[in-house]
Amino acid sequence: MREKLGDCNIFGFSCEGYKGVSQSAGHHIANNQVFKHVVGLDDTDKGGKFKINMLGEYNIGGDAFEIERLLAKCGITLVASFSGNSTIGQFENSHTADLNVIMCHRSINYMAEMMETKYGIPWMKVNFIGAEATAKSLRRIARYFEDDELMQRVEEVIAEEMPAVQNVLEATYPHTKGKLAMLFVGGSRAHHYQELFGELGMETISAGYEFGHRDDYEGRKVIPNIKIDADTKNIEELKVTPDPERFRPRKSEEDLARLKEEGLDIRDYEGMMPDMKKGSLVIDDISHYESEKLIELYKPDIFCAGIKEKYVVQKMGVPLKQLHSYDYGGPYAGFSGAINFYKDIDRMVNSRVWKLIQAPWEEENELEATYVTP
Repeated sequence: MREKLGDCNIFGFSCEGYKGVSQSAGHHIANNQVFKHVVGLDDTDKGGKFKINMLGEYNIGGDAFEIERLLAKCGITLVASFSGNSTIGQFENSHTADLNVIMCHRSINYMAEMMETKYGIPWMKVNFIGAEATAKSLRRIARYFEDDELMQRVEEVIAEEMPAVQNVLEATYPHTKGKLAMLFVGGSRAHHYQELFGELGMETISAGYEFGHRDDYEGRKVIPNIKIDADTKNIEELKVTPDPERFRPRKSEEDLARLKEEGLDIRDYEGMMPDMKKGSLVIDDISHYESEKLIELYKPDIFCAGIKEKYVVQKMGVPLKQLHSYDYGGPYAGFSGAINFYKDIDRMVNSRVWKLIQAPWEEENELEATYVTP
């Protein structure tokens, strides 16, 4: 449509709600259409020595602002963010980046793979949720570019940011150590936030995704063995080939293999389960009934999910932290985000009000009646 309308790009596709058996087919469908109709329309070189795209970051609670601040402080240029705090123009120019980093693996790994095939841009999984995870991700990005000045600058930024984090952590850790958490959210958040709870000394005893695939749980190594299911019928299969003019491998296969041998996991994701403690529970697409039973059995100190679980869980005397909207709090990404999270979780798990809550049906007898026929 852009050819007809000039500066207005209109395209449509069938993607109602969380489409598909796993609820994630809609992500794949949307990825395909943005890739077909938007990515690659602007070849302008906007400058920057270390250029990346952030994939699967949706600016919940201002997370993108904090990540952008850190990247800029390190001297890393963010070309586009898919899709938090971004513009259509940035999407159009995203193929000029030299690395794609993925936050939410489930929603957008398709885009990373297609951009590598067509334009030669490698990808890696990162996590900016948690202070230690943020430091690790910044170091990995710098390691990819193999630039001594960038690696030194990243260390300087980490050294500048961490004292404030440690000060708050030292104050909150004694209050949160040993507390129990459960996380049931979409995408990679049930995995990412275990890092933050771990920093607080809390144990994640159960976790799961709402629209995860096996590779989100077990890692990409299982992909060759995954059987095609009904989701495939909903998804257009794109045939992506190297662009004859703009395909430019940012790294040779030999360089990528060397970096991988050195511990930089390019094109890989190990999934959530390897990072979880033995004996913890992994439950996919948990139901309300299962949630209630878990709470009754394990009595967690905090339950992380979304709005549809929030009030049911809280009526059981357990605080619930939304990780889809942050209950209008945040940001929780990066170093400043970790500080915000430490404080919020400390308040939630140590508030005595939750022990005083009784659901209405526990306080009064239920109304009983019988039908009277005329």
